[in-house]
Amino acid sequence: ANTLRVNLSGVRDDAGNAGVGSAESSPYSVHTTRPTATIALANNTLTAGQTTTLTITFSEPVNGFDASDIVYTNGTLSAPTASAERTVWTATLTPTANTDAGVNTIRVNLAGVRNDAGNAGTGTASSTNYSVHTTRPTATIVLADSALTAGETTTVTITFNKPVNGLDASDIVCMSGTLSAPTANAERTVWTATLTPTANVHAGANTIRVNLAGVTDDAGNTGTGNAISANYSVDTVRLTATIALADTALTAGETTTVTITFNKPVNGLDTSDIVCPNGTLSAPTANAERTVWTATLTPTANAN
Repeated sequence: ANTLRVNLSGVRDDAGNAGVGSAESSPYSVHTTRPTATIALANNTLTAGQTTTLTITFSEPVNGFDASDIVYTNGTLSAPTASAERTVWTATLTPTANTDAGVNTIRVNLAGVRNDAGNAGTGTASSTNYSVHTTRPTATIVLADSALTAGETTTVTITFNKPVNGLDASDIVCMSGTLSAPTANAERTVWTATLTPTANVHAGANTIRVNLAGVTDDAGNTGTGNAISANYSVDTVRLTATIALADTALTAGETTTVTITFNKPVNGLDTSDIVCPNGTLSAPTANAERTVWTATLTPTANAN
């Protein structure tokens, strides 16, 4: 509401008569304020599975505002919706999965909105920084030795894609063995433990599994699922043998067959491994499975 008024007493005609009162225009309006905006996020640190509300508050009611007027990084934004007064607009920001980005902003192109007088905004409005950390921990598992025998141990190395917290023995399942408490390097990306195989076990198929839900990264993201090692074998059953003679009462001119039966296939058996008093033994020969070895015992002459 504005008018122009002329004070008529300030003017005279050519005869010298001053005017009286004032002359007044009809009302006119002035609307030269352009829309401005402030941008706020309910949460400035976004992790996996989270969303946050974006609130854009304009200095006056605006029209024409939509998603095309908003520039943002590392996320997706729902269509903005307005309050009844059209001064406050909200949208939901969903961060991009598997992203680690500490520097992000949301910008509104103010030229895309107009107030009720038709004035467009100018420039952009920008939010403060927000971070996106949606990469979950993953891991690879490597054994220094994947064929374990009696008396051996091996180092298990668990390498994560980022620093993690909370890994302990309860998060690790190992077969045919026991694992020491895992210890971390300074960066908390590489954790090592010692695997001691179970005694008297013969198991060709074994794995180590890490429950990734048991660890969190520094942003608070937990892993999902399991990390699984390649196969390793455990053979800690030690060799035993039974020895049988076909004839246990040898007389002059006789020989007998000696049968040595092992609990598993063996290599390297020869006469140097066998002590035979009062006789000589031929070189032992194995069956196809190398579990049964036979030799001929010839008793010493003139012996009692």
